[in-house]
Amino acid sequence: MRTLVVAAHPDDEVLGAGATIASLADAGGEVTVLIVAEGVSLRHEGVTLRAAQDNCLRAGEKLGVRNVRFGGFSQDGVLIADGPQRDVVSLIERTLRDVRPELVLTHHPGDIHADHRLVSQSISYATRLLGAGPVRRVLHFEVLSSTEQQTGLVAPFLPNVFTDVSGFVDAKCEALEVYHYEVFDGAHPRSASAVRALAQYRGVQAGVAQAEAFALSRQLLSAKEAEAR
Repeated sequence: MRTLVVAAHPDDEVLGAGATIASLADAGGEVTVLIVAEGVSLRHEGVTLRAAQDNCLRAGEKLGVRNVRFGGFSQDGVLIADGPQRDVVSLIERTLRDVRPELVLTHHPGDIHADHRLVSQSISYATRLLGAGPVRRVLHFEVLSSTEQQTGLVAPFLPNVFTDVSGFVDAKCEALEVYHYEVFDGAHPRSASAVRALAQYRGVQAGVAQAEAFALSRQLLSAKEAEAR
């Protein structure tokens, strides 16, 4: 199965779906990661674009992913959301045509971060006609310190799909550590302890040791698949 993971910034792909990515790669799946924007310079002085991209590649290797792409947005230090959405949609449409994924993983539309919301909306626009391409399923992930920070009055993250990632959370934490300038100690959401706690909690919800949670937005089934369900 071909999977495309679309993340707004470096480290979002790991926080949102790192263990799922590792499990898919381990099973022999073709996983491509698209990082839409550099983003790092908005928060961290001294982290160059080249360093940020190298870290993405290293994190991908920790997860078993060799195909990491960069959209090139926000190299001037501004938010993706400050520019025209059509440019992001065009990038995603080109990537979909090139990669031809069956599964797409991306941000949740109710996330507190404007860039995350724009990427999510752009995915929804680019995949609005599932029958026009190979995409059969679109899932939205949660990003610690961002998705859960949004008030539930707006658009709460209500997962209805869980992936069993038992045995792959260590790889997620190792990949996250590559982005050391984004990781904190203690009870901070962007910490290894928080990642492990969330995986265990989502696992409890699904009846497995560890899980990652997603919200299903779109799915196209064949008549045979629908009958089997």
